[in-house]
Amino acid sequence: MPDVASLPFVTRPQLQGHQVLYDDAQHVVILDGAVMVFTPVEYSLLLRLLKRAGEPVSFTHLLNMPRQQRLSASMRRSLKQRMSQLRPRLWPFGLDILCLHDYGYLLLSRADEQAEER
Repeated sequence: MPDVASLPFVTRPQLQGHQVLYDDAQHVVILDGAVMVFTPVEYSLLLRLLKRAGEPVSFTHLLNMPRQQRLSASMRRSLKQRMSQLRPRLWPFGLDILCLHDYGYLLLSRADEQAEER
């Protein structure tokens, strides 16, 4: 893996307080110092969500499909399964991925909610 200082990073208001670096070649995300390796598909999905954290991301954008193309039932199931695998890996950092019915997904920080619960 290249020197961490040379890796690109994601800055979004929704990710304030988090340091998010990524390495496309290795499919690695470094979140607050924790190194996480992903499959190429998981990495692609997560990076699209991280780069638009706090904004809804459509199914077609996540899957790099033409906007007018409809998602098949099997594609939806596969995407749902991938998101189910990603979500628990983000929870320790106060991040979560929410499904937006018939549209896509939203990555957001749950830090405020967790602070309220304490």
